[in-house]
Amino acid sequence: MAAAVVLLAAALGAESLTGIPNPRTRDGTWVTDMAGALRPETIARLNTTIGELERSNTAEMTVVVIKSLDGLAIEEAAVKLFELWGIGKKHKDNGLLFLWSTGDRRVRVEVGYGLEGALPDGKVGAILDTYVITKFKAGNFDEGVLAGVDALVRVARAEPVELASAKSESYERTPWGLATLLAGIAGTIVAAIGSIVGVRRWRRYGRRRCPQCDAWMTRLAETEDDALLAAGQQAEERVGSVDYDVWKCATCPHHFIIRYPKWITGYAKCPQCRNRTKSSSETVVERATTSSSGSAQVVESCAFCTFRHEYTKVLPRIQQSSSSGGRSSGGGSSFGGGRSGGGGASRGY
Repeated sequence: MAAAVVLLAAALGAESLTGIPNPRTRDGTWVTDMAGALRPETIARLNTTIGELERSNTAEMTVVVIKSLDGLAIEEAAVKLFELWGIGKKHKDNGLLFLWSTGDRRVRVEVGYGLEGALPDGKVGAILDTYVITKFKAGNFDEGVLAGVDALVRVARAEPVELASAKSESYERTPWGLATLLAGIAGTIVAAIGSIVGVRRWRRYGRRRCPQCDAWMTRLAETEDDALLAAGQQAEERVGSVDYDVWKCATCPHHFIIRYPKWITGYAKCPQCRNRTKSSSETVVERATTSSSGSAQVVESCAFCTFRHEYTKVLPRIQQSSSSGGRSSGGGSSFGGGRSGGGGASRGY
């Protein structure tokens, strides 16, 4: 009987993902606090901050606070909720989800495909460590959510953020090296030509020195680097979700691997093996109409491990447009149809 009481309490305290109100369709805001953990003034400030982000560069962000994950891993819950709501603009995939489960003491930031370049996993983790988790451990939950959202918004706007211990690729060249290169290129026209694509190619293919013996290193060909890649990394390259460069020293045995996630791919991070090898297929069972929601059968599987998961997805009721295509500040709007890249970071406290 005691066990039954515990299970019943857990069931009552946990929200199914389809039962979490979408703040955009509910009242045109950006925050859903099912646990009642945030003060009203905190929610008001979050709505203002995220609303300004969406107006300034179209990126969409939502903060969701729930009592329990109901047995789901927070990574799986975040991906499903992200895809269910379609956070971010369609074809830009510039969405962010800040998910906090108070009962599980877990926080997750899920990043859309289009923001993975600005917010790689390591940087998101460093933001959580620096701005959120330290405050959560001290019991300052409102301050932690506000500080974390402010930091994520600044990075999404390409503004600098101070991080106590940024986790980034050890062998990537620094912005100072890039600035030196551009400074040596004569003329504004040549500098403009070398921007974006040119700079990215230089950062990737430019010669590198070995951090152990300072000798020049060689970038191995695709046919040679598999011997130094883990089986999961080989699988990511095989499906085309990630490209790896392996640099090997010509003098000493030292080598290192640099990961380049593809911006556009049909694969996400697998919750079981953690490789970016999970794909999903969706079959519509019942189409949504303007009067009722529909359903679709979703099958998720991994191209590397044995992970396979099937579930029924609720297709939201089709909204009839009653105004022009401009943004509305009131209820009835929704997110823009963005997709999750499977990237981000999770933390416990």
